[in-house]
Amino acid sequence: YFDGSLEEILHLITAHGYANAYPEVFGEYHGSELSVAMDTARGGYFPQIPDLYPEDAWYTYYDQSCEYECQITEYVYWALTSSMGAQDYPGRYEEIKDEWKLNTKELLNATDTQVTEIIENEQYELPTVLPDNSYHGFGITITSLECGT
Repeated sequence: YFDGSLEEILHLITAHGYANAYPEVFGEYHGSELSVAMDTARGGYFPQIPDLYPEDAWYTYYDQSCEYECQITEYVYWALTSSMGAQDYPGRYEEIKDEWKLNTKELLNATDTQVTEIIENEQYELPTVLPDNSYHGFGITITSLECGT
């Protein structure tokens, strides 16, 4: 079910990683490819949060503390986690529908083709599978070191 750490970790990765590595695509500014997709999802370009989004918008974030750049971070979180299935469980749509309406991969792919094209582009190597708490790392051996004086 909902995992707040997944959201916050993705925010860091997209806002400080992808936005810097691929600014024309993931940049948190008006005119990046992601912002163009977001403006479509919100039903237009709104530099400030509107009192009411258009009726056909599927991303309607009203948090006044989250300005345009922050809205982009939230938007890519919703899109990516919906694509991976993190928002598709019983009752979740009711919890998030005031902010995000495309909680399944099928809805996302059918409705928001702009962001789907971005997040499914293999060049960016975005995650496609949710973390499942089953990790098979590698062993590490720590040995003592002698320090010379």
